[in-house]
Amino acid sequence: MASMNTVNSVALAKRLEDAEVAVQKAYAELDGSPRSWTVLDSAKRSYREAEADAVVMLGAQMALELVGSRLTPPESRFAN
Repeated sequence: MASMNTVNSVALAKRLEDAEVAVQKAYAELDGSPRSWTVLDSAKRSYREAEADAVVMLGAQMALELVGSRLTPPESRFAN
């Protein structure tokens, strides 16, 4: 399972990086034309989607860790 998380994390990081590069490129090529604004809008949308997926993935990971901590024997949770 750890390798799956690593694979997902790497893929998500790559997706975010690619989306950020696309946004930067769109800003650099922005010339005021409708086409350039459309390209920028599309790049920003892709970045927002990648960012939202990252939040979902990170939130899911935190939820799994919380559930995992609740599955430990009660006496070990209250040992401190």
